[in-house]
Amino acid sequence: MSKKLLRQLTLARCIPHRPYKLTASQLQVKLEEEGIHVSLRTVQRDLEEMSGMGLFDLTSDERSKPHGWCFERHGLNDFANIMPLSLAVALKTWSDQASQLLPASVLTELNPLVDKASQVIRDSQSELAERWLESVHQSPRPFAGNPEIRRSTLIRDALWRGRKFSAEIQRVIKERTVWLCYDRINPLGILNQADGPILLCTLSELDPKVYGIPFDHIKGVELTNFSATQPKDFNVQKLIRDQGYQDVSGPIRFVGRIDANCPTLVDGQIPGHNPRMTRYDKRSVVVETEVQDTPEFRTWLNNMSGNLEVLAPESLRKAYPTPGSRVS
Repeated sequence: MSKKLLRQLTLARCIPHRPYKLTASQLQVKLEEEGIHVSLRTVQRDLEEMSGMGLFDLTSDERSKPHGWCFERHGLNDFANIMPLSLAVALKTWSDQASQLLPASVLTELNPLVDKASQVIRDSQSELAERWLESVHQSPRPFAGNPEIRRSTLIRDALWRGRKFSAEIQRVIKERTVWLCYDRINPLGILNQADGPILLCTLSELDPKVYGIPFDHIKGVELTNFSATQPKDFNVQKLIRDQGYQDVSGPIRFVGRIDANCPTLVDGQIPGHNPRMTRYDKRSVVVETEVQDTPEFRTWLNNMSGNLEVLAPESLRKAYPTPGSRVS
């Protein structure tokens, strides 16, 4: 496939359908987000050429400058005519049930397809399709002005566009709940769980740890112009599988085996809330404690070098596999 054809196919995928419009400059930005870097003039030539070919009724609104480009809605009629009923039902069910799982910019581009899916279902007069849509519970659409919906949309847009964002994050410090401001939160992934979505991210260039932060613990989200960065050899699926992220909002359950003659045990200087100690053998004690994974806690671990074996959590155990290792 030639570079020009690939570029024009990608461009066609970025162009919205009426009544939505995008200028050539806005489409140039979308191409850059897809990894295609060309001049504004090249984008304009592509649009003019595609319009001249009559490709899906591509038109520009010349009533004002800069011109806005869009596909006419009837340009999708051919696609609607060949859309299988099963696909139409799937699209309509997805739209009713799970549309909040995508960023707003993607939903805008998919709206015409969902409209066409509804049309296919109506035209089919299928009793099976109608009974399915009537029988499956449809979650009520939340009010668009709801701040929780705006927060969720912006977080997903930040991940989709590869942009850092600023926000306040709920944290627990010395058993007190506080909201701290972060100006360059770096989104890496989203984990959808039964009790709500979790953002996987880093919070600072000086703190390489990946945190898992519930959406409910984030507020005041604003996108920045800073590009998101991905850690070297980063893999979201592996991170989730290995539980290699830390919940910034609450304490971790730390378990370690400590030399029974260690001064820390003698002095009772175990960090965290409500530490518990159990004799393991004649020479060591198992310590369990709830503690925040802070730089101070990491310093304590390093100071325990040679006297401590981390047993849990898994992320710390891998970072500190044997007594005498240094925690990064």
